Amino acid sequence: MRKKTDFSSQHIEDVRRRVLNSTKTLLVKHGYKRTTIRMIVEESGVLIGSIYYIFKNKEDIFQSLVLEMVQNGIAKIEARCPGASPIFLYAAVCEVELEEMEASPIIRDVYKEGYESKQVFEHMVNQFVLLAHHVFDDTTYAASDEAYYQRSLLLKGAMHACISELYFETKRDHQKSRAQLLRLLMTLYHVPQAEAERTIREIAEKEAVWLEIANELATRPIGE
Repeated sequence: MRKKTDFSSQHIEDVRRRVLNSTKTLLVKHGYKRTTIRMIVEESGVLIGSIYYIFKNKEDIFQSLVLEMVQNGIAKIEARCPGASPIFLYAAVCEVELEEMEASPIIRDVYKEGYESKQVFEHMVNQFVLLAHHVFDDTTYAASDEAYYQRSLLLKGAMHACISELYFETKRDHQKSRAQLLRLLMTLYHVPQAEAERTIREIAEKEAVWLEIANELATRPIGE
């Protein structure tokens, strides 16, 4: 077995992106459960040993893919909304994910299966903890790691509920559910009511922007 020093960091990153982009293609075609490591090997052209050199298993690949999409989403939101408040940026990340789920049934199925895996869901919560540190540290909304965790757990649970609602036999007004999720976010971070309502209104006014970002995240290869 080769040692890590046998591979350059650039080579590892190139292989990693090939695997993630191939996985993304397969997930859209086949869903999370039916996508296998063998299919990823065939789609990417990367040897199975090289895949396991970088990733632990399929769940690890999916988690890495979701993290990349979250990070790309943050960058796209910050580029389109320069100077936005921290609470606006955090709410926008939630809104982009929910917009993506509502607009694309295939992507929705993939995420739903991810949310229902305990291992993947835990990782999603941890991703939102990192997001909270990125957005709120050194602001008036800064909190402890434990506080970020508890808030992230509740928010991701609520986002799971919003996605599940799209599968209910009785059709509901999903826009109202998304607005309530944002109000939960405002409550968890103790945002003053006037600022909270203004932020929710501004998020709603930029729905076309969030849909555009969601479509880019769903269709463009990782790294573009």
